[in-house]
Amino acid sequence: MTQTLLTLFQRPEQADTPLRERVCSTLRRAIHSGALTCGQRLPSSRTLAADLGVSRVTAEAAYGQLEAEGYLQRRVGQGTFVAISVTKMRPPGRPQPRPQLSRRGSQIVATGGCRDPQRPLPFAAGSPDLRLFPVKQWQQLTAQQWRRQGEALMRYGDPQGYPPLREAIAAHVNQTRGVNCDAQQVIVLTSSQQALQLITTLLLDDGDRVWIEDPAYLGARNAFLSAGAQLTPVAVDDAGMRPMTRCPLRA
Repeated sequence: MTQTLLTLFQRPEQADTPLRERVCSTLRRAIHSGALTCGQRLPSSRTLAADLGVSRVTAEAAYGQLEAEGYLQRRVGQGTFVAISVTKMRPPGRPQPRPQLSRRGSQIVATGGCRDPQRPLPFAAGSPDLRLFPVKQWQQLTAQQWRRQGEALMRYGDPQGYPPLREAIAAHVNQTRGVNCDAQQVIVLTSSQQALQLITTLLLDDGDRVWIEDPAYLGARNAFLSAGAQLTPVAVDDAGMRPMTRCPLRA
């Protein structure tokens, strides 16, 4: 078993895959191929980690993930076993029917989306040096909030975002940007990309024309294209977009 798992784990196409997912993929392939059979007991997470050359935390996380997916069954005091129903699943590699996407869904897929680089790259927008982040202070503040609010933090919150945070944002833009704003006008989102997608969903219809800077932020371009917009590139200079290149003044 060990040699089979090690061979699958070291497949070249998995070289750039995060370790936990590599372990998960290795075990899935072994189960689907029949190398691991129904009801077979697997090595402990400590042994698996040693065999594959990963940390025990990684092996334990992989076991937990595959248990959640239904591939494995863990029995207290007995070990980890291949789940009985797993081998009845369709083996990987067999062609799967392609999902029938809507036209909008197809446009979203065609844009390719935006991906966060796995490591800092020189001059890469939106990819800060995370070594500068105050991790210890963040951990202290997080622990402090857990002590204060406990399980309340795990409930569904306000759909517009955490009210005290929205109030703080409104106060900040009032003071620093001269914007007349209150917390009801603030929505807290996960990223600028989510904000762009929300804006395009609310304001654009298929075929609407959008002026966009040239060159432009790729995430904005993709959001507009996925909404079915027709893009009109507009030149920029040191001050930003130059609309007069598209609509020159008439004498």
